[in-house]
Amino acid sequence: MEPFVYQNMGGLPLFSLDSWQKEFPHLVVGFSARNDKEDWNACNYALHVGGNPERVIHNRKRLANELGMSFASWTCGEQVHGVHIEIVHSSQRGKGCDTRETAFQDTDGLLTGESDVLLTSYYADCVPLYFYSPDLDWIGVAHAGWKGTVGKIGVRMVEKLLELGADLNHIRVAIGPSIGACCYEVDERVIHPLQEALKTKELPSELAKPNPNGKWQLNLKQANAAILRRIGINPRHILISSWCTSCSTDHFYSHRRDQGKTGRMVAWIGKKERGSS
Repeated sequence: MEPFVYQNMGGLPLFSLDSWQKEFPHLVVGFSARNDKEDWNACNYALHVGGNPERVIHNRKRLANELGMSFASWTCGEQVHGVHIEIVHSSQRGKGCDTRETAFQDTDGLLTGESDVLLTSYYADCVPLYFYSPDLDWIGVAHAGWKGTVGKIGVRMVEKLLELGADLNHIRVAIGPSIGACCYEVDERVIHPLQEALKTKELPSELAKPNPNGKWQLNLKQANAAILRRIGINPRHILISSWCTSCSTDHFYSHRRDQGKTGRMVAWIGKKERGSS
């Protein structure tokens, strides 16, 4: 069953991670969508792609309000396809909400144990990774393109949680909408580092299949899942979206499909104060 459920919330198209939100009602977890009948600025949440910055701020404020979170809680990093992770303290709440300069610099992963902090990151084909430690009540989000995937940003996120005292057997991971193997053709520059990351010379067919062009169709979502399973994440605790951001033109921006001229979706995870509506 697809874990990311499409809905229209107050006129905003988005996907909610319903199973987590039902099991842990104080969580808000999801991924934005677009309306393909509107200008791409209409649902763009990123400040770095040449869109209208005032519209981006408007979009962020509107989404935060629909989620029942304040705009001041919106917190993000300046992504660089790296593996650096920041732990967000209450005093850092809201970094990057309205300017790129105030975001966590050179950061692709965020973790926090604080309530009323909305962790966000931005996508147009790369893989959003969501983390939750029920025993610690810590949340996280990480941006995993192919560089972040082979650099094992997901593993680094888990290691941070373990250092904080999380139980590996309880950590939940969700892998959100991203480009699928159907649309993601790669060459040895990507395949070889992935083989090294998984310590194998033969990638399983569910991860990568040779194509007639002498390249591979790569399933980056399954690659992240395989890397996380190798370090002991319970497979039953890994949810994987089937949505392809390149195929589904009605719902998503795609850097590859749109040749770089496009907006960005936002992935978010936050905690409301327990008992709040």
